[in-house]
Amino acid sequence: MADRVLIPLPSIGVLALSGDAYRDALAEGAKACAAPTPSAGPTEEPLLVDAEKLAQLTSTSASWWESAARDLDCPSLFVGRVRRFKVRDALAWLESVQERSTDGRALKCGAAPRART
Repeated sequence: MADRVLIPLPSIGVLALSGDAYRDALAEGAKACAAPTPSAGPTEEPLLVDAEKLAQLTSTSASWWESAARDLDCPSLFVGRVRRFKVRDALAWLESVQERSTDGRALKCGAAPRART
């Protein structure tokens, strides 16, 4: 029995496998329990970002997002004294304020924060 691998299974008994059968079983188990390969799709976005990060994601300025949150209805929240944006909510709001042509093409943003004096 020296060439056997003994695997105790609680409440069942002891499993005795030859070295080859043990290695084959390990390989099959690894295939069955392998972690899924990451898809080439978008990575998970952060839950909350500041205006600077949102500006980078949208190729706009951070001050535009700050003004949109302050003067318009752009969704944001404060964490302490710092304004944060949920990326998904901010982009959904931006989509909702787009002016569109009759065929549905986006023409321009219908939101324009007030100029500060």
